[in-house]
Amino acid sequence: MALKIGITGRRHNPLAVQTARRAMAILKAGGASLETDTAFLGKGKPLRKMRPKILLSFGGDGTLLQVFREARKKVPVMGINCGSRGFLQAWQNTKIEKAMKCVLEGRYKVEERTRILAKIDGKKAGEALNEVLVVPAKAGRLMRYRIRVGKEEREENGDGLIVATPTGSTAHALSAGGPIVKGNAAVFVVVSMNPVDWKHRPLIINDHEKVMVSPFGPGKAEAILDGQQRFGVKKKIELTKGGKVLLAMPTGK
Repeated sequence: MALKIGITGRRHNPLAVQTARRAMAILKAGGASLETDTAFLGKGKPLRKMRPKILLSFGGDGTLLQVFREARKKVPVMGINCGSRGFLQAWQNTKIEKAMKCVLEGRYKVEERTRILAKIDGKKAGEALNEVLVVPAKAGRLMRYRIRVGKEEREENGDGLIVATPTGSTAHALSAGGPIVKGNAAVFVVVSMNPVDWKHRPLIINDHEKVMVSPFGPGKAEAILDGQQRFGVKKKIELTKGGKVLLAMPTGK
């Protein structure tokens, strides 16, 4: 049976489309069966209905995060970087021939990555693979809030709060002074953004602990998931361990 490989990516990125078509030619020549995302190449089937052995995402990290949100949860996803940033990408577009050879030969590993489940005012909002950012609805204002991790609680006043997964530890959390954490570590990173009290340093917590953030003042707050989904917050945010996704990476380059 032919190896079934899925193709998706950012349709408004000409380099992603061009690289994907080069990859498809190589994969077809190698005997693979291809499934394409209609939203990417205009033909095929919706991403959520695709059932390949491995799914290739052509674009940047933002594209990959969106793919994980829309694709089936048990499908390994490999990123081919066609954007400006590529922390989560397995390959650069300039090495597409070598990358596709590795895929055809099965020379890649699949890593489980944990996401954060966000409940806002008691309702499930979504899951974040990188981080959940809690900030004032109006930029430039300080936010007063109470954060509770397990049985420990403290009050803070600053520009906001970041709760990141190990995968997201190299994104916004790192820019705000947080540590780099190994991708499969069973922890979350909690980073206060420019706190008024300098003693509020970044925390590393077990990923089975619940993080609660409330209330907010003097204005309204907003929760941003992976920089792509925004939700208004009235009273509280509950952050817990979410589902896992599968990230495919090469075993050797």
